[in-house]
Amino acid sequence: MTDDDDLDCRAVIQELYTFLDGELAETKSVELTRHLHGCIDCHEAVAFHAELKMVISTKCRDQVPDSLRQRIAAALGLTSQQPGE
Repeated sequence: MTDDDDLDCRAVIQELYTFLDGELAETKSVELTRHLHGCIDCHEAVAFHAELKMVISTKCRDQVPDSLRQRIAAALGLTSQQPGE
């Protein structure tokens, strides 16, 4: 953390996934990015979680069978068809 940062490391970690998802307000995102340029610990944490998020999104693509989707929808009351009908 640098002396001129308005953000501390704890705040960066709390906003980590909001930042990675691109959901932070622009001013907050600029603050966080500035902090990351001056704080190696936070930079490494964000880099790790960004890579983890990418690996999960590319590797975890199992297809769910339609029969399972229908049973879940029926159990949740999202369809009028009940299992076994």
